[in-house]
Amino acid sequence: MKKVLVALLVLALAVGGVTWYFVAFRMDSLIKSRIEAAGSASFGSRVSVGAVKTNIRAGSLQISDISVANPPGYSNPTAFSLDTVEAAVDYANRDIKRLVIDKPEIVIEELGGKTNFEQMLGELEKLEADPAPAGSGADEPVIVLRHFRMNESRAAFQSASLGRYTDVEIDAVELHDLRGTPTEIAKIIAREVLDEVKTEAARELLKAQAGKKYDEVEQKVGDALKDMFGEDDSGG
Repeated sequence: MKKVLVALLVLALAVGGVTWYFVAFRMDSLIKSRIEAAGSASFGSRVSVGAVKTNIRAGSLQISDISVANPPGYSNPTAFSLDTVEAAVDYANRDIKRLVIDKPEIVIEELGGKTNFEQMLGELEKLEADPAPAGSGADEPVIVLRHFRMNESRAAFQSASLGRYTDVEIDAVELHDLRGTPTEIAKIIAREVLDEVKTEAARELLKAQAGKKYDEVEQKVGDALKDMFGEDDSGG
C-alpha cells in the first residue's frame, strides 16, 4: 500500500510539473506576443522580442533581444535595440513594480532632412489621432507600472547627406504610476522615449546643417580667392 501511495505521489508531482511547464510556457508566449503587438502599435514600426522568461514565485520578468525596426527607406534595419530588460512583477495583481532599461543601442539616422525618430513620433501621433476600432483593446487586461526608467545613454547619429557621424547623449526618461492596458502604457512610454531622442536628434541635425553651410561658404570664399589670385597672376 505504501508503495502504491508513493507511486501516486510521484505521478502527481510529475503531472504537476508538466502542467506548471505548460502554464509557464503559455504565459511566456502570451506576454511575448502582447509586447510585440503593443510595441508595434506604439512605435509605428515592427517590434520583435527574442524571448520572455517569467518566474511567478520570484516575481520577476526577463525580456531579451528586443528590437524596434526602422521605418522604410533607412539604411539601418533597427533604430532601437536592447539585450535584456528585467522587471519586478506582482503577477497576482498585474502590478509591475519596476521596469528599468539600461544601455539601449540607439541609432539616429537622417534622411531627407528628417530623422527616423522624428518620423516614428509622427506615426505615433497619427495613430493617436485616428479613432480606435470598436472593440480594440477589449481583451487586454489593465495593468499598473509603478516605476519606469530608461537610464542615461548614448546614441549614434548618422547623416550621409550632411557627412556627419557622431555620438549624442540621451537624458534619462522616468515615469511613475502608470495604469492602463499594455498598449496604452506602451504608447505613453514610447512617446516619452521618442520625444527625448527626437529632441537630441534635432539639436545634432541643426549642428550638422550649420556645419555643412559653413563648409559651403568656406568653399565659395576659397574658390573666389583662387579666381582673384588667378586673374592677378595672368594679368602680371
